[in-house]
Amino acid sequence: MSERIFSFVPETRIRDVLGNLQAFTGLAIQLIGSDGTMIMSFGQSTPYCTLLKNQVFDRNTCFQLHKNAGRYAQSLGEAYIFACHANLNHIAFPLIQEEELLGSVILGPFLMDTPDSTLVSDLAERRKLPAGLALELYDELSSIAVLPPPKVNQLKKLVDHLLSPLLPGERALLLENQRKMNQQSRISEAIQICKEEHSPQSLLFFYHKEKELMDRIRTGSIQEVKALLNEFIGHVLFSEGGQIDAVRIRSIELTTLLSRVAMEGGADPDSIYRLNSQFLKQLYEEQELEELCLLMLKVLERFMHSMFREQDKGNPHIRRALRYMCDHYSEHLELDQTARYVGLSPSYFSTLFRQTVGISFRDHLNRIRVEESKGLLLDRQHTLADIAVSVGFPDQSYYCKVFKKIVGVTPGKYRGGV
Repeated sequence: MSERIFSFVPETRIRDVLGNLQAFTGLAIQLIGSDGTMIMSFGQSTPYCTLLKNQVFDRNTCFQLHKNAGRYAQSLGEAYIFACHANLNHIAFPLIQEEELLGSVILGPFLMDTPDSTLVSDLAERRKLPAGLALELYDELSSIAVLPPPKVNQLKKLVDHLLSPLLPGERALLLENQRKMNQQSRISEAIQICKEEHSPQSLLFFYHKEKELMDRIRTGSIQEVKALLNEFIGHVLFSEGGQIDAVRIRSIELTTLLSRVAMEGGADPDSIYRLNSQFLKQLYEEQELEELCLLMLKVLERFMHSMFREQDKGNPHIRRALRYMCDHYSEHLELDQTARYVGLSPSYFSTLFRQTVGISFRDHLNRIRVEESKGLLLDRQHTLADIAVSVGFPDQSYYCKVFKKIVGVTPGKYRGGV
């Protein structure tokens, strides 16, 4: 089994990491195989544990317990705090490759409170220990390290951070699965609430839900917004009977709205344009419902991060102008009109806009319109002429010319390629 582990992580690296961790914590550390057998150890067993192993518990009892703790840590995807048969605490961390448990790292023992006589008396009563052995155990209680609960939680996080890089790809997969499971749990809760409250599922209802989500993005925390997103997805699934295409359509609409709100909040337009195109393509191609829901969560986080990162940068007049352009892009919008709205002269506004955004007012407006049109292109019932007019272009010909200049292909080819 050791050869199996060391084929993924060099033995020298494991020795270096675990040796340093033992020196820092002072706790005994073991690397065990998936069957619970010892591969290597660092630090000395406490006299208390030595007595227990020699005279109370069979060594296989510890092996089995440690093996089970490693497997449970594998299911969690992170370090796991557990108590042994003698009520001593340990931490188990799983080493996993492609969902296979290669082995585990076990830290401990330690206590979370100053030991008293009950620790030994309870054990002596359960195991029918002779008085002499119980007295020896009393004498060795002081050999067990005591870590208060806050320190134990900090140590657990340290173990996660320190040992996760040993197998980074698998760790990322486990965290992704955790996120997916947590999100599906929140969505299921929203669906259950819909059933119990007989929530309306009209288009007007979804419009208000979308508006609530967009408003919270502008003012709320990321956790609040993610909760609202999962609630919204739950409503969509309840309304449409769990159909992935219904979630896809709503997701495409939300992505377009999110990109607009992000730009209103001051996010870099070029970055948002790239993200929007990337996410729309992924949303259109994804065929698994759970993955589609998780992708929407990533879309939300990415756009909000872009917005919050840039919200203190730039000029307040230009940020206000960007919001105005996102709200009125489908209308006949001119530079003079927008300049008046933000209270600047047209010439100064034009210069300031180019300096801040990096492109001219007209080019930026065209980019907004093109990005808005991409979502409409995914619905083949819309003609190019209808799409052009709906996003603010005067005619189909000009729309196609601008689209190709910005995207690199015509709207028709873009529609055929996604």
